Amino acid sequence: MTVHLVVRAATDVGRVRDHNEDAFLVDDRLGLFAVADGMGGHQAGEVASATALEALRAAVTSGAGIRDAVTSANDAVYEKSTTDERLRGMGTTLTAGTLAAGDTLLLGHVGDSRGYLLRDHHLERLTTDHSLVEELIQAGELTEEQAESDPRRSMITRALGIEPEVEVDLYPIQVVSGDRLLLCSDGLTGMVGEDRIEAALTDEADPNVAARRLVDAANAGGGIDNITVLVVDVVDAEGPTAAVPVVTAPEPEAAPPSSRPPGSGPSGRRRLRRILLWALPVVVVLGVAFGIVDYYAHHTYFVGTDGNRVTVFQGRPGGLLFWNPTVQDRTSLDTRTLVSSDRAQVGAGHGQFSSVGAASAYVRQLRARAAQRRHLNLGNALPVTPTTVATGPPAP
Repeated sequence: MTVHLVVRAATDVGRVRDHNEDAFLVDDRLGLFAVADGMGGHQAGEVASATALEALRAAVTSGAGIRDAVTSANDAVYEKSTTDERLRGMGTTLTAGTLAAGDTLLLGHVGDSRGYLLRDHHLERLTTDHSLVEELIQAGELTEEQAESDPRRSMITRALGIEPEVEVDLYPIQVVSGDRLLLCSDGLTGMVGEDRIEAALTDEADPNVAARRLVDAANAGGGIDNITVLVVDVVDAEGPTAAVPVVTAPEPEAAPPSSRPPGSGPSGRRRLRRILLWALPVVVVLGVAFGIVDYYAHHTYFVGTDGNRVTVFQGRPGGLLFWNPTVQDRTSLDTRTLVSSDRAQVGAGHGQFSSVGAASAYVRQLRARAAQRRHLNLGNALPVTPTTVATGPPAP
């Protein structure tokens, strides 16, 4: 890795709640950080968020990837909620990140806590809310402006601990030094607009100060929920660069005139020069062509299928020369739920996207149209009490 992460956190109960059901995790040794927003009433919400983070950390410690670790967190919360009557019905959101090989940040996400990326003073939302209003927005039935005042804003459609199985969204993000990420509970985004979030993250160089400023802004806006903020700075990796050993080769002995290799005399050198003058342009053209093919094979993405799952591939559909496509993200979206036109496009390998993010955005459009197709049953949405974690140290 050429970068590492500096994570700073702030959390607050807010101005309305009497306890904090949010929790956060920062584990520098594992390179793991997460935000969880518990639900289920007094105590149960706190238990759900803390249980999820403990299980997440244990799974990553044992070598699990972030998606499997979030699934393990769901198992832990569900088991506890079904074996203790006092905790029945509890659940939690979870958005967790870890740095993988190749400076790729992997975000696992369930619920309506959010992840953002600030790059070159521009804020981009990385995650999609698993909420009723978000699905209505994706289906074209609500605008972003209407959603801000919609009474169903607190209804989420996916959370940990509610069912024995959960669908986990995975977002791979290529990060570079200078990037800043934000993970937060909805206690922030419900009170502070994205333009003000962008300004705070841009203006404050110290991640501690930036996190505290965002919490203060949410409280100033009403603080109706618990507020938790993680500010993650991507910086150059520390430590000395390994020295490259210098190997000194012995000087070759001069060959006697009688054993001089062909081409070493004046006429041989002229012949070699003519060959090089002819071959060099050919080598240059081949090198340029190779570079172009390699670029298109490794810098384009498309959305296709792997079994019955919609999958993001790196490369070109069908491959290019001897470069075959590789799987970047095998999503949980079943091709059988797609509308027929989308299913045909994906089956043939759709798009020439310039980034994983662009391909993932197309997958989200597919998911929204699929949700619209199955006529979303509004009665199944889960009501969520607004939540957030008492100021204090990270979860153990």
